[in-house]
Amino acid sequence: MPFIHIKSLPVKDVFNVSKVLLAITRDFSTHNNIPINHVHTTWEFYQSGYYVKGEDAPSVQPSSNHPVIVDLLTPDFNNIDSIEMMLTTLARSLETHSNTQLSNIFINHRYAHSGMVFDDGKIVKW
Repeated sequence: MPFIHIKSLPVKDVFNVSKVLLAITRDFSTHNNIPINHVHTTWEFYQSGYYVKGEDAPSVQPSSNHPVIVDLLTPDFNNIDSIEMMLTTLARSLETHSNTQLSNIFINHRYAHSGMVFDDGKIVKW
């Protein structure tokens, strides 16, 4: 069930987003022992100028100062050690496959709680 949502400004050096997402999904699955068919990964691009930090609104993703923003959603049965491994794996994979500097990645983790998820046509409880 993990959902990985990546957002950034358009990148200067164009890359194959599908290949990058597949590589990140595989890394996340392998390093966290989660079946790959349960991992969902997306990447969305803000329009040029639609990401402001302070008074700076660049048109493409800078290598610093405007981190790539990642939202990681996982079931609430994962403990803090597991979450730390997921965060680290995700950051390193993103760095490797998209040429994003580790220092320019921001990942926020959120828990999905049992009984508060609708999936596969029903409320899911674990």
